[in-house]
Formats: sequence, structure tokens, C-alpha cells
Amino acid sequence: MFASVFYIGFIPGAPGTYASLATTLLFFLIYHFSGRIVPALHLSALCLISVAGILASAEIERFTGQEDPSFIVIDEVAGQLLTFLFLPVNLLNLSLGFLAFRTFDMWKPFPIRKLESLGCGVGVMADDLLAGVYGNVVLHLVNLLMVFLFSTRAK
Repeated sequence: MFASVFYIGFIPGAPGTYASLATTLLFFLIYHFSGRIVPALHLSALCLISVAGILASAEIERFTGQEDPSFIVIDEVAGQLLTFLFLPVNLLNLSLGFLAFRTFDMWKPFPIRKLESLGCGVGVMADDLLAGVYGNVVLHLVNLLMVFLFSTRAK
């Protein structure tokens, strides 16, 4: 149940995309109803999900005999959360963050694809976490560009 994120991983079509979208929506709802995202809690949740995801993925791989079965989508949750780390929560960041993470997760630029070969559940999580790092860097650059553009217009 954990690795498939409450069975989202079993929805036909694009389970990774569904898990990323559900993560983005839940992230927004937490922000909307609490009024803020606490960076220390965000980072703690990311670490907990990542470690638990490695353990669950390793067990599922051992049990099924398959490497990275498509129903394991907890890695998308971790990668999507990493994409939003230390950024303001707004429609632009949520939309671009979702698109950036999914793009890097599917495209797998160097060295993301190489990380998939790591064993014991680590490869399942590591490639998505690096895709999340790439997405996070893109969002930080976009946010810096926006600050620069709006600060030069104000002058």
C-alpha cells in the first residue's frame, strides 16, 4: 500500500504522473489549510518517505523478482516533494514544478538513468530524487529570473 501510494500505482495509464499530480495537490492543500509550509517538516517528510521508499521498494523487488515494478510510485512522491523544497508555494511553482519533475523523470538526462541500476531499492528512489533535484534547480532559476525581471521593471 505504501509503495503504490494507496494504490495509485495500480491505476492504468500513467501511474507515475498520477502520483506526482496527487503529491502536488496534497502539497497545495497542506499549504492552503495551514497557511505555510515549514521547511524543516518538509525536509523531514522527504527524508522519511525516501528511506521508507527504499526499504519498501527493496522488499517488493525481492518479493516480485522484478526491478522497479511500475506500480511502485512512492519514488515519484519523493521526487516531486524534492522539486518543491525551499520554494514559495504559488501556482507558477506548483505548475512548473510538476512539469519539470515529470519531464526529468521521463527524459532521464545524465546521470539519472545510471542511478536506476543501483540495487536494494536505492535505484528505484535515487533516479526520481535526482530528477527532483534537477526540477528544484530549474524552479530556483525561474524564481531568481522573476525577481530580477520584476526588480528591474520597478526601477
